[in-house]
Parts: sequence; C-alpha cells; structure tokens
Amino acid sequence: MGLDNFPHEYPCKTQGTAVMETVELNDGSTTERIGCDSTVEAGGCPFRNANPPSGQVTGFLGTYCWYRGKHGNWLINALNSDTTNSNDIDPYVWDVDGDNTFYGTDEAGEYRPPGACRDLADDMESSLDERGGRLAFGENDFTDEVKFAIWYLRWTADECNGMGAWS
Repeated sequence: MGLDNFPHEYPCKTQGTAVMETVELNDGSTTERIGCDSTVEAGGCPFRNANPPSGQVTGFLGTYCWYRGKHGNWLINALNSDTTNSNDIDPYVWDVDGDNTFYGTDEAGEYRPPGACRDLADDMESSLDERGGRLAFGENDFTDEVKFAIWYLRWTADECNGMGAWS
C-alpha cells in the first residue's frame, strides 16, 4: 500500500499564480490542471519559492509539492525505534489512530488539518532532538529527510490548510 500527501488547498491556485493547462482525457473530453513546470518557470510555485530544505522524497506523481507519506511513516517508526538496523523498521506499521502518521485524521484517513500537521511536526522534531538531532543507522543518515518531513508538515499547515492523503 502506498501513501502520498499533497496540499489540501494548492497555494498556487489560491494565490492565483498557477499556470493552468488543458489536457485531453481518454474519453476525448478536456479538463484543466496545474502545469507545475510552467508554474515554476513563471515564478508562481509557492512550494519552490519557499526554498524547501534538502531531503525531499517526492510523491508518486513526481510533483513538486507532493510528498511520499509512506516514507514519512517509516521515518516516524525509525525515530521511535530502539533498533540499530534500518532494515528492522517495518514501513507498513503506523499509528492506526491517525495521530502519529502521515494519513489523515478524519474518519477516511484522507485529510490532516493544519493543527494536526503542526502537532506531528512537533512530535517528529522532539523525537529527533531526543536522538541528538540525528537519525542514522550506520552509514545511512536520514536526518535531512526527517528535517524535510517536519518542514513539509509545517508548510502544508501554514500555506495549504493542511494536507490530503492518497493511498
């Protein structure tokens, strides 16, 4: 099972900076969607303009502001693990109550509101601090990925009215 996160409200649309493109669907009808590359080229991508830190794990569709939530859940498990081997951390186990996971907090698990995004970011930051500010297993250092996840959660809280979860 995969999990990708995305802005609940795309700030490029709410700020009026999105460059829209028309695409033809399989049935011959057309629809409009955000042209991410064109929006970035025009300087209208709030995500890229925010200068995100290194460590991004891009979501399934490879869009700039989507995040690979399954990896975020793995990072949460790693931060809370006592193991010294990253291979021992199960990527398929997460907090089913929705409080400590990249899934949404609503009944369907599809929406995480701003406050829940901030709380999760704070929890991850606290867990990272308890580990001396570093998440590493031998030669494999995941610190930048944790810091990016924390940044992403706060960015979606502040700029996107929370985040959606697609699995």
